[in-house]
Amino acid sequence: MFRFKSLGGFILGVALIVSIAVFGGTYFIIYNAIKDVTERRAVEQAKSIARHTFSDMYQIMRKGWSREELLEFLKGVEEAHKNVDIVIRVFRGEKVKALFGEIEEPEKGEEVLRTFRLKEETVSKRGNRLIYAYPLIAKSECLRCHTNVKEGEILGVIEVIQDISRPISAIRDHILVIALFTLPVPVAGALLVVWVITRRLEESLKRLDESIEHVNRVSDLRSIDFNSVSFGFREFEKIKESIARLISKMNRIAVDKDILEFEIRLLEKFVLTSEGVRDWSEFFRRILADLSVKIDFAYFWVIFRGENGATEVYVFWNTFCSQNMERCKGSAEEFLCGKVKELNCNGEEIKFQHIFVSSKVVPYEIEDLPHLSKNLVLSNPPIQVQVGMAVEEAGAAKKVALEGFLATLLNMAGSIFAINSYMRQLEFFATRDPLTRLYNQRVFWELFGYEVQRAKRHNYKFALFVIDIDNFKLVNDTYGHEFGDRFLSEVARQLRRVFRSEDILARYGGDEFCAILPYVDSQGAVSVAKRLIESIRNFYVEAPDGRRVNVTVSVGIVVFPDHGEDPKALFVLADNVMYRAKKLGKNRFLIAGEEDTALFEEETVRKNLLITAALERDKIVPFFQPIVELSSGEVFGYEVLMRIDEGERVVPAAEFIDVAESMGVIHRLDLKVIEKAIRRVKEAGCAPLLFFNLSPKVLIIPEFLDQVREIVKAEGYEKERIVFEITERETVRNIELLKEFVQSLKEEGFKFAVDDFGSGFASFTYLKRLPIDFIKIEGDFVRGVATSTIDRAFVESAVSMAKVLGIRTVAEFVEDGSTLEIVRSIGVDLVQGFYVGMPSEKVCNGVILKR
Repeated sequence: MFRFKSLGGFILGVALIVSIAVFGGTYFIIYNAIKDVTERRAVEQAKSIARHTFSDMYQIMRKGWSREELLEFLKGVEEAHKNVDIVIRVFRGEKVKALFGEIEEPEKGEEVLRTFRLKEETVSKRGNRLIYAYPLIAKSECLRCHTNVKEGEILGVIEVIQDISRPISAIRDHILVIALFTLPVPVAGALLVVWVITRRLEESLKRLDESIEHVNRVSDLRSIDFNSVSFGFREFEKIKESIARLISKMNRIAVDKDILEFEIRLLEKFVLTSEGVRDWSEFFRRILADLSVKIDFAYFWVIFRGENGATEVYVFWNTFCSQNMERCKGSAEEFLCGKVKELNCNGEEIKFQHIFVSSKVVPYEIEDLPHLSKNLVLSNPPIQVQVGMAVEEAGAAKKVALEGFLATLLNMAGSIFAINSYMRQLEFFATRDPLTRLYNQRVFWELFGYEVQRAKRHNYKFALFVIDIDNFKLVNDTYGHEFGDRFLSEVARQLRRVFRSEDILARYGGDEFCAILPYVDSQGAVSVAKRLIESIRNFYVEAPDGRRVNVTVSVGIVVFPDHGEDPKALFVLADNVMYRAKKLGKNRFLIAGEEDTALFEEETVRKNLLITAALERDKIVPFFQPIVELSSGEVFGYEVLMRIDEGERVVPAAEFIDVAESMGVIHRLDLKVIEKAIRRVKEAGCAPLLFFNLSPKVLIIPEFLDQVREIVKAEGYEKERIVFEITERETVRNIELLKEFVQSLKEEGFKFAVDDFGSGFASFTYLKRLPIDFIKIEGDFVRGVATSTIDRAFVESAVSMAKVLGIRTVAEFVEDGSTLEIVRSIGVDLVQGFYVGMPSEKVCNGVILKR
């Protein structure tokens, strides 16, 4: 593609191109027109020659002629046109040959053959040769001689061949001669136009360049004199006017080079980090300290209103007022109260916090300073943010820069507060039951363990209460789950009134609650239990139909260390005592006695024997529960569940896993399940992803890792198709040990998942410190997505966070169609639960997702 560096070159080039194009087009049109006329005239001439030749032949034939005369005639016709590039040939038909005999003829061409066949004239062109074939049709007078033909039959063909190359060549040469004399005329005209235009433009541009030469800053743009510049052409004058308007606007909005460079350097620091989120006020203080170097602002503010309705105002001071500083703070707070009202925060308590960026003293009154501000409103999470600053009157350029700073800082503040809101929400639901706001089961076990250790160190007793609501299923069946949830919430409030603030109160699951009472012995426990039963006896919840629904509870109590020192053993004992209280008529409490302790020890011994026998007799059985991909409806993998085959029944892991861990044989059970599960899927002819639960206790067994490798290698199974689930059955105290364990297997190709995500603090630690591939969302949250906005909010938050981190999500305990559709709409990747598929010894059964 041609590029012209000057207007003159462009005009000259265009003139030359146009001239050549006009010449070429004219030449093409004229040449083809004359050629067409020549060809048409040649055709007419060929027709005339053919008819004339036939007329001559006819006149001779009427007189009768001999064979020698015929040959002489044909030879004469050829000689007559020899010097005019015309060839005439006469071809006789088959019936004429049969009657008068053969004569020498040239080979028939396509045109002659076609004319013989169709009995009509034919015209064609081959290169510069024009071929015309004329049919000789028998008439009535021809039948006197041609006795073997009928009227209308073809007797022969006259072919006329003309070479028209010489006249066409002469035409082409004549046109070229004319063009060579006319082509220089437009080029010469273009040269003249170029000279006139470039001379005028160069003079005008020289004067404009002299005006621009001294421009070094934005303010110098005002001195450019456009009145002394005249291009002389209306179009160029319009360009000059547009440039003048552009410079005028640039003068109003442009930022000086040093301000722009400073802005770029400052924006490089606007990178949100975990430190910035954690200590955002210090992060903002450092940014504003850099900003104060170029922008002389009095103070900068951030107003934040969170989902709890509280309004916080942070004021970053860039000055010590020449007035009294307390007066300046009061004046700023009064002004910012008005800004709070703009955010519709009327009537709410406002918390002010003042932070100093620098200590310079400024002479102006802060009340007189103009203000710039920007607002941000988010619906999820529901927060409102405003940032702004009190700054001296700034020029247009600086004002544009400040608007950019405010927009960036507003987005950063909004992001920080949204992240903090999500994290507070996630952390809260990781420790609390979303319905009752009491501690959840996982935190209960952690605090229970801490309380046992603390009681041992300080040598004191504490009581454990296991509380179960009587006949709660009847309440649910009668009034529905919505009322059932409200019923549980009201019972939880009543329990808070009974127990002390220092007591640990938790919802263990369903309609069961637990309480740990520090520094309480058996006598104290009985006193609290009586007060609990009496309080509940007078308590009721009003149903939708207006009826009073009364509440009774059954309570089992154990005391540490009187009834044992192991947390799990104490809990099972208290649970058993609670069920014994129910059997005795409900609405009562029982404290564990010697008989209860003996029964518990007997049960523990029985489970010990069950586990030992299972290992010795190879009775460990893997069950497979499908995990289904929502996008395809196909089985993505299987969670492998441990079972013991007693013969009469299959014992689920929940009945013996705690005892196995206390016996120190859990790693042997895990290894046996891994081996048998891999062998089973290979026998079934498939290779799905297999999810295995690992107890944190396997970390302290040095040979476990090597044994896992040996099993997988021996069975020939791909490591990439094995996922280890990290559970929180017991808190991992040494996260570095777990990190080393996970990374060792991860480097070899194994995958990892966090099981029961959201049920405890460690879930978030795992995500932060370990290379996780999947999170399996705690089933209690999944169960409640259809009825609890809190449960749904947690699941949505977990899914959003996982997507950002590139982690796939699994919803556990999907037990009905509505739950399935909700988790699908939220964006969960995989599902698992009784609605999707029951645990089974069978594996690889194809697509099972219900739609």
